[in-house]
Amino acid sequence: NSIHAAGFVECVEKIAKTEVPPRAKYLRVIALELNRLHSHLLTLGHAGLEIGYETLFQYFWRDREPIMDLIELTSGNRVYSSLMTVGGVRRDIKDTDIPKIKSTLKDLRGKLPFYRQVYENEPTLRLRMVNVGVLKREDALKLSVVGPVARGSGVDIDVRKDEPYEAYGEIPFKEIVYTTGDTWARMNVRMDEVEESINIIEYAVDNLPSGPFRIATSRSIPAGEAVNRVEAPRGELFYYVRSNGTDMPDRVKVRTPTFANIPSFLKTAIGESIADAPANFVSL
Repeated sequence: NSIHAAGFVECVEKIAKTEVPPRAKYLRVIALELNRLHSHLLTLGHAGLEIGYETLFQYFWRDREPIMDLIELTSGNRVYSSLMTVGGVRRDIKDTDIPKIKSTLKDLRGKLPFYRQVYENEPTLRLRMVNVGVLKREDALKLSVVGPVARGSGVDIDVRKDEPYEAYGEIPFKEIVYTTGDTWARMNVRMDEVEESINIIEYAVDNLPSGPFRIATSRSIPAGEAVNRVEAPRGELFYYVRSNGTDMPDRVKVRTPTFANIPSFLKTAIGESIADAPANFVSL
């Protein structure tokens, strides 16, 4: 998906000392936040399914489909977008696409109050998520969890804020942090981040710089190595790339956020009902 491609190409651009055009940086942010939207909506729906709330699952996945349509509109494909490339992006956003992007985001924003009301007040959901699967802040720090898992336990880390990349340093947005550390907190981090992603995309579209969306680069990359961090929907995604001076990398090392987060299940599952384990696990 876009976030892995961004992690890789940014590493290569560091090695090649390639400066990406401003328009490309904004287009990348739009792609990355669309990816975050679809991932969070998928996870929020999946959690509902795991507690037997199939209607909530269907609602979230229904509202995810227009976001998938936007991903296809802006990249050409729904899943493997292949949008990122060394030096920029492969595809620009047309002026005629912008009204569709804005109207879709407006529709999704209008549905968020309903979902928040469900998470705040629905008795079954609260029974299965509030004070369930608690990960204390000190345990979150000890286990080095990332993303919504960390932010749900009061650890305010987000690569977009801590080490801004692409155009994130130019775009205003809030870092979402909850402190209770339970399944409910982790899901609400995602819920609130849906609105923040909408804000980010709208800002990027309204302030999209003019100019090229890609610069020409050599297929052969100079010898060297680089590391890069990006904020995937589930947390920090780490890439290491080593070049040997050809058009093929000598080594690529990836650490996904799930690799960092899953071990925390050994803490969050202690003393909990087996029936609550699936939603607890999904929230990680």
